[in-house]
Amino acid sequence: MLRALLLLLFIGVTPLVGCEVETQREVESDGDTDVDTEIGFDDEAEAAAQDAAADAEAGLERLGDDLEAGAAEAGAAIEGAAQDAGEAIEGAAQDVADTVDENIDLGDNAEDQ
Repeated sequence: MLRALLLLLFIGVTPLVGCEVETQREVESDGDTDVDTEIGFDDEAEAAAQDAAADAEAGLERLGDDLEAGAAEAGAAIEGAAQDAGEAIEGAAQDVADTVDENIDLGDNAEDQ
């Protein structure tokens, strides 16, 4: 996760490092001077930013897969624990029922009930 955040930070900083600024002065027919400034990215900076973005995307994809696998494992563990608890409760209830049957006389018709 930290790696993905660092890559995202790199994506944000890289264009600032690789900026190209072009300035043109044009003299209009009426004698006025017009200054045009264009800001762009050099090819290396743009390629580095795209590579960093691809790396970040791959890292986030792996992180998502890991989280999904962890959630599936946790779900299976919880389901197994719940089933074990249910079986333990059922066994304890049967033990109580057996103890009651052995120790309490419910009357002449106890077996029929």
